[in-house]
Amino acid sequence: MGRQSLVNACIGCDSVSTSLNNYLNKSAMDSENVVYRFELKDREIEFDVATRPGQVNADEAHPEWARLGYKQCKCCPLKEADCAYCPAATRINEVIEAFADSQSIERVKVTVTTAERSYFDDCDLQVGINSLLGLMMATSGCPVLKELGAMASFHIPFCTTRQTLHRTVGSYLVKQYFKQRRGEEADWEFKELKELYGVLEGLNQDFSKRIQASATSDALTNAIIMFLATSVVVASSLDDQLARHEAYLTNSPNLL
Repeated sequence: MGRQSLVNACIGCDSVSTSLNNYLNKSAMDSENVVYRFELKDREIEFDVATRPGQVNADEAHPEWARLGYKQCKCCPLKEADCAYCPAATRINEVIEAFADSQSIERVKVTVTTAERSYFDDCDLQVGINSLLGLMMATSGCPVLKELGAMASFHIPFCTTRQTLHRTVGSYLVKQYFKQRRGEEADWEFKELKELYGVLEGLNQDFSKRIQASATSDALTNAIIMFLATSVVVASSLDDQLARHEAYLTNSPNLL
């Protein structure tokens, strides 16, 4: 049944039909922002994150540690002559400034609002920041992290490593499907995905050094370390992780 047929089936149900139409006809623009709200003991902080990569405005005031050449990641293809500042660093600077005096284990209430729904967690600050930084860095305009940007429009916060693996692999397979439809060679063996996470492992190690040199809060440093840990797990044991994943998807407990 097509979309309009489904709507037309709701004859005599005006309120249902209207609600269904509104839901089905949401524009792509509706999902371009994700709002993170942190409720701390003494204050509330909100971040409105655009999921479409922007460009760094070199005319704006940026901290010295955000300069591209300052502890630049080894895998970074950008040149200082063309880009004075690191896109990822400038993107997350507001988070670093907001939590400069906060502790990583401070309990916070975090609400994440997308166009479709809201998520809530009562967690350590570093957990909330880790989720926020992952979204911000993937959509910062960084030429390496942009490979993760496709999932930003379907952002789900507070994911476990297994959930992240499922979403990453699923997104990658959809991408390969479209490559095959265009007549291009698809990578069904995850070779390029493994290579990407190998690069991300190095990037996160380098980027964490930049953060450690700039952040006064252990919450930021720990959040980056958590982000790094996910990349390390995926890069070093993707085959093992997928083997365990197979058990859940094929109802084969003997594979666990």
